[in-house]
Amino acid sequence: MDFEVRQPGRHRLQHRHHEGVNEKGLCAHVLYLAGVCDYGKRDPKVEGIGVMQWAQYYLDNYATVAKAVEAAKTIPFQIETLVLPNGFPTLIHMSIADTSGDSAVIEYIDGKAKVYHDKRFTVMTNEPTYDKQIENLKQYRTFGGDKPLPGERTPTDRFVRAAYYAENLPKPANRDEGAAYTFSVIRNVSVPFGKPDPKKPNVSSTIFRTVQDLTGGRYYFESTYAPNVVWIDITKLDFSKGLPETELKVEKEILKLSGDVTDKLEKAKPFVFGMNKR
Repeated sequence: MDFEVRQPGRHRLQHRHHEGVNEKGLCAHVLYLAGVCDYGKRDPKVEGIGVMQWAQYYLDNYATVAKAVEAAKTIPFQIETLVLPNGFPTLIHMSIADTSGDSAVIEYIDGKAKVYHDKRFTVMTNEPTYDKQIENLKQYRTFGGDKPLPGERTPTDRFVRAAYYAENLPKPANRDEGAAYTFSVIRNVSVPFGKPDPKKPNVSSTIFRTVQDLTGGRYYFESTYAPNVVWIDITKLDFSKGLPETELKVEKEILKLSGDVTDKLEKAKPFVFGMNKR
């Protein structure tokens, strides 16, 4: 879970994480925030929500960032983490955006939700916390400082490069061009395949990238194991109550797919969330 950037008002893109978008155009994405995230000691008197259901909660209940942020600040619940096979808990933060271009980043520090709510917050990587990422950004050219763009694959370096390139994208003539521009940024800051750094296990190779066109209603997917880009046209989907869930097993079929794959969705069994509490 490494990187996310959004072109204001149009596109949001992600890779290697849990994400989603609802029929109203609200999207939610989570990335690792290792070492600094803290959901607090579990209080059984407070309602809990599984960490993998956190994003789903906002998508199921809200249409805008403003409403989701209000809920994050006023509705009392605790995040229950998922313990991975290696014994480490899943520590994440979340970004949300809507069709108006509004954005927010939500992090849990010392057991409390810290919300960064502003249309300017269009880039998110991993640690450190978001306030420190913004402060670090000020050291670089075009953001108030005099340092040149950094080139490492660390979350802080990728944050700076993503912010710079996203800030300087030209205005697209159409949604396809907008998606292409946004892919150009995320490809630039993705972590390529190669020898991993054993001292930084959370900085690993990118395995896929996505772009979400919130106003145009498209969800683009690109695997780093294949040269193909595919997309779902959300405006063609039927969200009527009572209809079965559908899916596309794009990881297995990516080499056989290209372009618009909306008509290739197939019926699927409802996804059941599981929890492994610490």
